[in-house]
Amino acid sequence: MRIALVCTGYVPPLKYGGTQRVVAWLGAALMRRGHEVTLVAGPGSTLPGARVIPARNGKDVEARLPPDIELTHYHGFYPPQPPRRSLHTLHGNLDERETGPGNWNFLSADHALRHGRKTFVYNGIERTELRYSERPSERYLFLARINRPGKNLTESLRLAKINNLKLDIAGGRRLDLLLRSQVRRERAFQMSLDPRFRFHGMVGGDRKAKLIANAKALLSPIRWDEPFGLSVIEALASGTPVITTPRGAMPELVTADVGFLCATDEEFARAFAEVGAISRRRCREYADERFSIERMTDGYLDLYRRVLDGETLP
Repeated sequence: MRIALVCTGYVPPLKYGGTQRVVAWLGAALMRRGHEVTLVAGPGSTLPGARVIPARNGKDVEARLPPDIELTHYHGFYPPQPPRRSLHTLHGNLDERETGPGNWNFLSADHALRHGRKTFVYNGIERTELRYSERPSERYLFLARINRPGKNLTESLRLAKINNLKLDIAGGRRLDLLLRSQVRRERAFQMSLDPRFRFHGMVGGDRKAKLIANAKALLSPIRWDEPFGLSVIEALASGTPVITTPRGAMPELVTADVGFLCATDEEFARAFAEVGAISRRRCREYADERFSIERMTDGYLDLYRRVLDGETLP
């Protein structure tokens, strides 16, 4: 099959960029199975073995898509009038519930339902980029863009203070907390001035892998409807349990044997007291079973065949 993967941004990303990382992993997996892949992404993007075409915007994509493509899989630059043989995977949330025309795919059952659809494929994780540790530190980890209100570093800081936790924070500098009005009003910067809290900035590669593997748990008290949550799966694949809230896709990703879904201070306190009893080996096995690259690729190949057979995805 000749497949074009269309993606905004630089592929693969140097540090952050979950969509771009997933696209790079998917492209490599498709080529391992004998498919021909064309990557259409930001200038400077690379994908060994694939034909790479630079694109800065949607007009670039339309002008540069080769005519020999059998199916175009969009991960951004969504055209207003999609080609007949195309699939659109949404990686964020739309302001309005309904999507535009075309075949749309989502990242979880909750993500699809909130947009009036049914089709979804879970992201897969490339475990070779991660580490694993049976003996973590006593430090918890917050791993997300720290000044995005929905990721809720403010709540992580508050919970860490009242439960006397040591917390590593990756995803920006402390000064970034002054750049977004909501986070600034919540006084997250002032709360962060505690010697128990360590800021690591924007991390990637082995440094990020070490932080995840050495954490006692990933603390992710989100307050938005997360479409998926790649950092959650990265943590589980590293053997690190997850403590989060029951928003968006989290109830689909975090089960009782690998973490906790908490809505109150009491539930968070119980999670902190009991998280050490969770098997880190089980966390890794669970991620391998449900969120592997091969399982994600199987899901997308099934959708590709359905689209090429003329089916309209529900």
